[in-house]
Amino acid sequence: MQREIEAAGISTISLSSIPDLTAAVSVPRLAAIEHPLGYLLGQPDDRESQTAVLRATLTALSEMTRPGSIVHLPFEWPESARRQNAHPPK
Repeated sequence: MQREIEAAGISTISLSSIPDLTAAVSVPRLAAIEHPLGYLLGQPDDRESQTAVLRATLTALSEMTRPGSIVHLPFEWPESARRQNAHPPK
């Protein structure tokens, strides 16, 4: 899908917590982030952090001048969130 959008002249970017795998499929631009799968923008109900990740991703898109570029966003998953059980009980 991204290739088609790029062919129409619109730049695209992928946000990924597994950048090696994402880069292997040759996405046009890639923003890598150190967040767990399923939580790319941040923790649930953390609007401030989610907005910061989205803005950083869009800023990276505006600064990437060529397809194939990769940027590593400066966000880390907080230690306190690592101890939380983010999944509902079975």
